[in-house]
Amino acid sequence: MEKSEETEDIRTKMELLTKACRIYKGEFLPELSGEDWALLESVEYKKVYEKALKEVCEYKKAQKEYQSVLELSKSASEIYPFDEWQSVMMEALVAMNRYKEAIQIYEDTAKFFFAELGISPSEKMMEQFKEMSERVSYKPQVLKDIRGGLKEKYEEKGAYYCSLPSFRDTYRLVTRIIERNGQSVYLMLVTLTDGKGRPLENKERLKVLSEELDRTIKCSLRKGDSYTRYSPNQFLILLVGTKQENCPQIYDRITKYFSREHKTWAQYLEYYVSSIVDVEQKKSKITFNGQNDL
Repeated sequence: MEKSEETEDIRTKMELLTKACRIYKGEFLPELSGEDWALLESVEYKKVYEKALKEVCEYKKAQKEYQSVLELSKSASEIYPFDEWQSVMMEALVAMNRYKEAIQIYEDTAKFFFAELGISPSEKMMEQFKEMSERVSYKPQVLKDIRGGLKEKYEEKGAYYCSLPSFRDTYRLVTRIIERNGQSVYLMLVTLTDGKGRPLENKERLKVLSEELDRTIKCSLRKGDSYTRYSPNQFLILLVGTKQENCPQIYDRITKYFSREHKTWAQYLEYYVSSIVDVEQKKSKITFNGQNDL
């Protein structure tokens, strides 16, 4: 870094900064992260790295060296997955007309952010996604190709997992459909508790139990059912074509599968279920990322 500050030749400076960025591997002395001096040094190194990487990426974008920008930002996103370097990756891919890859990065990032933090990506990334989707849609494609892109890559058994925004859209569509055909649809909320009715907050235990509950719901339900992670300790399930008397049986199936290896785990689950028709008639509201509507 110091050598780059001493040189006046911009290309030489960028080469030195690029080399430094590629050498950087993340946290300084992670085994000493509990020490104040090591923590302060780590924070300072990260600031230097980010400043250098931003400078390099801007330079390389101006030089149309998009592949290099993609490689550098990909490395940064792996080191700091919550700092949205994925946005720079998307910019580089769009510049190379690789829209589908850029969209895939957005979708993977959105799923990761919600699974880990319970939030959506920034407005900037969402706007990028909107622009990319519009560009892709303008490209002429035959219906067969479009259908191929819509289909699942791999056919899986069990319920279909959706991101929270996708689940919301599915809910709204199903609500419209049942207005016409009168089909029975129920919304089930399954909550992980501490065994005494309070929300589970222990992070380590929550991580283990939520991952198992995710697998449990997928394996316990039909392919026509969909579900999503509503919050770190809650899952929403959309049960299509289910009768009211079957809902307790479905929950019982979930509980048995969830506690198949550890019988005491059954005490950590609670559920609430309601007909979509009832929800709409009573104008009940469930919040999706700060939006009070389903």
